[in-house]
Amino acid sequence: MKPDTASPPPRTAWRREFRVLALRLLPWVVVVCVAGALSYLRLLDLRLTPLRNGARLLIEQSVAITTSELSNLSRDALVLGQNPALTTAVSGDNLSAIGTALLTFARASRPYARIAWVDGAGHERSRIENDDGIATLIDPARLRHSAPSPWLKSLSDLLPTEARFTQLDDHDGGVWLHAASPVYDGRGRQRGMVVLTLDMRRLLAQLQALDSAGIQPIQLVGPDGRVVEAGAATPGLPFTDPELWQLMQEQGRGRREGPEGMWHFQDFLPTEPGPGRLASAPWHFIAHVPAETVRLLRSMSAWQSGGASALVLVLAAWATGRRRQIERERERLLADLQSNHRALATAKAEAEAALQRLQQLQTELVQAEKLASLGLLVAGVAHELNTPLGSAKVTASTMSRRLDDALRSAMTDTLTLQQMRTVLDNQRTGLDIVDHSLSRAGQVIVLFKQLAVDRGAVERRVFALDDLLSDVRRLLNARQMAPDVALYIEPVPGLMLDSYPGPLGQVVENLVGNAQLHAFDPDAGPRPPHAAPAEIRVCSQIDPHSGCLEITVIDNGSGIDASVLPRIFDPFFTTRRGRGGTGIGLHLCHHFCTQVLGGRVTVATSPGQGSRFMVQIPLRAP
Repeated sequence: MKPDTASPPPRTAWRREFRVLALRLLPWVVVVCVAGALSYLRLLDLRLTPLRNGARLLIEQSVAITTSELSNLSRDALVLGQNPALTTAVSGDNLSAIGTALLTFARASRPYARIAWVDGAGHERSRIENDDGIATLIDPARLRHSAPSPWLKSLSDLLPTEARFTQLDDHDGGVWLHAASPVYDGRGRQRGMVVLTLDMRRLLAQLQALDSAGIQPIQLVGPDGRVVEAGAATPGLPFTDPELWQLMQEQGRGRREGPEGMWHFQDFLPTEPGPGRLASAPWHFIAHVPAETVRLLRSMSAWQSGGASALVLVLAAWATGRRRQIERERERLLADLQSNHRALATAKAEAEAALQRLQQLQTELVQAEKLASLGLLVAGVAHELNTPLGSAKVTASTMSRRLDDALRSAMTDTLTLQQMRTVLDNQRTGLDIVDHSLSRAGQVIVLFKQLAVDRGAVERRVFALDDLLSDVRRLLNARQMAPDVALYIEPVPGLMLDSYPGPLGQVVENLVGNAQLHAFDPDAGPRPPHAAPAEIRVCSQIDPHSGCLEITVIDNGSGIDASVLPRIFDPFFTTRRGRGGTGIGLHLCHHFCTQVLGGRVTVATSPGQGSRFMVQIPLRAP
């Protein structure tokens, strides 16, 4: 039994195709996923970078503004502590003069919230308050004479020419920063300090005014972790975000990105530590990018990278499917090709068998054609021999009868000498007729032998065209051409051929003889008086295109009639039947050119203008 070659069920084939496509698409999925993740990170980084740069810029601007503000505060405290008018008033313990000195300085300097002179015991002795830009000396009854504030205790160890900041003070609905500088009398004794109080709300407003797209306003965080802002107290970062506060304490400057958004922070020292003291606790500036902004940027990046990855996967799936479709089509075409190849092999075998039968039939047809040609040739030869042989037979029988008559007359002694001479003259004439007829028959037989000669018996050798045409000229001159026809032969000097000189010479000789016999037929009457002298030219040249030898036989005779032209190369066709024409000359030319020399012969003619026979043969015969 034959094996089962039926195709698998459609469901099984579908599963197999699905597995093939899945395996081919798997590398694409891996590559696209990795590339998508990298592109997502890159896109997100490109979108977050402007926010990071903006946050760093905001912090740098905040540091610059705060530094400038605190520098002015520190300088003014030093200037006021060393004010000569204040020093003189303090030396004389003149409160009025002290108040005047403080008021004068308040009006000339920046609008500080309060300017006060505190004695060595920590009690206010004179104070200037600034209300809407107007400096006012406070009544002594409103001065603070109670126990010193905690922040004043931190200023007890002030050094000469030193200005020190206190901790931020957030009472009375505001945020205050105090700067103190010692005051000395004329004898160099410390007589308390001047305290300048800065309302931080104006500085905070400047920081809030700094703006950058996508970033919340800058925040100032005090040393205790609380955000410096006017109003109710809020819990500090140690309670709301201890991880961020811990990171700020460890690094001083950095960034943290998390679910709450992106935080940028940098610490800030209000003043440098004095000699022999530790640095004060730093403040911190924080720039916060909200979580909503970060999520939006993450979502945009994810959509773009995911969309691009999905598009690439779709294209990869399409390309993989298309490639698989092409492979299936190729497999189908290969199967069809194999089937066609088998069918073609069968057809080839059948064609070869048919070709063998055709070749066998062709061989039989060639044999039949040869026999038919031989029959035609024999019929033509018989026709050509019939006339001279018939004439010779009639003449011989007539001569025999007359000779018998002469013998009978001689036996009866009635034959006279004159009659004997007459009989002898008739016999001579008859013998001439028989001789001519037999010569004509011999010529026909010679032509028949030339026509039937085998090609393999023709000699092939290398020869010069000059020598061949010279031999042809001598043969034509030996035939005694008509004296009124001029012959011109123009060979190619030094041209050598590897061919058959005998057939080529016979062709040229027959073409020249044919021109002399038919183009200048004396039986057609004399040439017109105005006609050019009769001439035959044999020209030879090398064809520049084919490289073959061209031999042209040109005459200016009567030309060839159009009704005769198609048959001039047929064997035994002649227009001079009974006048010496055999119809074999041009047929021999065509036979030698095509069958022996491997070329061709063509003719161009115009009645009354002459004819041009051109023989074209290769320099090396096949």
